[in-house]
Amino acid sequence: MDKSEIQKLIDEKLKKKNIKIRNKNAVEALFTLFGPASALWKILSGSQDALDLEKNKITQETILEMLLAIDEKLETGKTNQDSFDILLEGIIAYGDVTGLKATTSNPLLAKLFSKKDINVKLKNICTSGNVVGVDLSVDNELELKKKLHIESETGSVKFNPSPGRRIIFGKKPEEKNKDA
Repeated sequence: MDKSEIQKLIDEKLKKKNIKIRNKNAVEALFTLFGPASALWKILSGSQDALDLEKNKITQETILEMLLAIDEKLETGKTNQDSFDILLEGIIAYGDVTGLKATTSNPLLAKLFSKKDINVKLKNICTSGNVVGVDLSVDNELELKKKLHIESETGSVKFNPSPGRRIIFGKKPEEKNKDA
């Protein structure tokens, strides 16, 4: 099967549902999301077993691509010593996608929060779950001594401690003097 056969199958399935594609570039974009055309063919025409198998292959490929990207960054040494950068880009997932997930009692997180600025960027993520920049389970007090910046296509959040100000996860803000 080739792209034209898959296009015909897509047209048939959409016609049965009385749905029309407004932009023909959408089909081309769909082709770029999947590796070989055979994977898309199996998903559109196959049984539930074939569908489950292809979902598993696609998820495995995504994970392996992420691993190779990490390996490339580590091997080429293109890292910023002043910051810890997390870039999640072009991910297709069937569950949640999280940039940084940790507990506040983790000593590695405490070291990271005290020595480096943290930049989390989320781009071009397609998922059936949630997209979360930073997920902290607060089980211990942890002070953010550097900057934390989370950026996605829909917005950004900046935690920028300045002199005289402290951000401590897991600690209630100090109450102002009630008598004043």
